[in-house]
Amino acid sequence: MEKIAIITINFNTEDLVKRLIKCLMNQSYENWELLIVNNSKDDFKIKYVLDSFDKKIYLLNINKNIGYSSANNIGFKYLWDNKIISANDIVLFINEDIVVKDENFFSKAINLMKKLNCNFLGPKIINNDKTLMLPHKKRSNYFKCLFHIGNNGLIDKIFQVNRSLKRLLNPVKVFLINGACFFTLAGSFNDVGLFDPNTFVYYAEELLFLKVKTLNMDVYYVPEIEVFHDHSGTFRKNFNLLLKKKLVFDAEIYFLENILNINKIGLAFFKFERLLEMFFYKLIKKANCIRTT
Repeated sequence: MEKIAIITINFNTEDLVKRLIKCLMNQSYENWELLIVNNSKDDFKIKYVLDSFDKKIYLLNINKNIGYSSANNIGFKYLWDNKIISANDIVLFINEDIVVKDENFFSKAINLMKKLNCNFLGPKIINNDKTLMLPHKKRSNYFKCLFHIGNNGLIDKIFQVNRSLKRLLNPVKVFLINGACFFTLAGSFNDVGLFDPNTFVYYAEELLFLKVKTLNMDVYYVPEIEVFHDHSGTFRKNFNLLLKKKLVFDAEIYFLENILNINKIGLAFFKFERLLEMFFYKLIKKANCIRTT
């Protein structure tokens, strides 16, 4: 029976972690280990949560917010270096704001990975507003980045960019699956060199699956298994929207400069457009504040 090593992150979201653990404990598949990377300043609250469960759970205390990519990397390295997992074991990266309702979720995922003979597998992720966190069939380029295409934004809704993906019922090979919840073979994740530590959270998947594609590994999106996502549950507790936009902007600039190697003119135009976005966002926010007072 294959082992599933589950890695999740806590950043002042102990209530969400507790809910996630309850979901995991309800799984019919029992051969799994859980590791929590604690990005919170202290470990008192998360230890209190873990004491309420009768199962060994690994806890790594970082005690500062190092972000999605670095925290998951540290968690994986701990399991790999201490030989808790081997190359043929399965790793599940899952955000603490994910809810798993199907008690056979693990069993189905393992069977699908075997059937498809794939290295990475992502389920359907349903947000609490009924939208989907969809995979990408192709890698991002300058214009997809500029117009937020593929991220359930305004352009997507107007032009129905992801219409075909939303209607999928069967497994399909894709370029990218969402980082909120996905399975991978431990050996495959190690071979691609883990997440790029230069990404705090946004664009982590894009950079990871660029490396996956280079190694010709197979990535599948399987809508027949599903989880539910308390969309931005972690961000709502810890960040305001302006800070979130800054984190997105920093990730975009890193991607454009270091991965796409966009020239200075293209980069300058991109930065100008994002400044305009931010200006109008602040203007609208200020007007709303005046209207409500």
